[in-house]
Amino acid sequence: MDKRVPTYLANHVFNVTQDDYLNAQIRSHAGGEYFEIYYFGELFRGETLPNDYIADFYDDKGELVPCKLVAKCVKTGEEILLFDGAAHGYNAMFCDELDAEKVARRELVKFNLPPCKIRLKFGYSTLYDDEMDEYETDEQGRVLLINGGAASWDEVKANGFDYIAVSCEDEAGEMTEILSLELA
Repeated sequence: MDKRVPTYLANHVFNVTQDDYLNAQIRSHAGGEYFEIYYFGELFRGETLPNDYIADFYDDKGELVPCKLVAKCVKTGEEILLFDGAAHGYNAMFCDELDAEKVARRELVKFNLPPCKIRLKFGYSTLYDDEMDEYETDEQGRVLLINGGAASWDEVKANGFDYIAVSCEDEAGEMTEILSLELA
């Protein structure tokens, strides 16, 4: 079974499993498993949702400024980028043209949860191997991205996920989902 893990997280994931989604847990380089969450985005709470969710932010002109999540290890202070909507996922790689200045100015704030274990869920439904001829490539065969960069096919298949969810598990084992995004 293909267990694609986003390349930016490859050194921090463990307990990787795959069913309809790729599931993983995060650990710091020193082995820490409890983190505080810092984010940029808008908090959203629907009538049927049990807690606040982190969502993309739209400025006063209606322009997208994508969310970003970082986990900070309570044991070591190490920061692990969990998701950056300006760089990761199908939309960031192939769809969304973003204002670089606005993306650079995103300031992170602490999410209101006690330190927790982080569980990630990734969905990969884009059939890149079947659609290779639909993507533009450079002379080295690297796929051209919307931001002007390029990535290898392996990077595209690992980082071009079309769904992500982030959940926090407290010391009592209670799970709280704080992010759930469709990215294609």
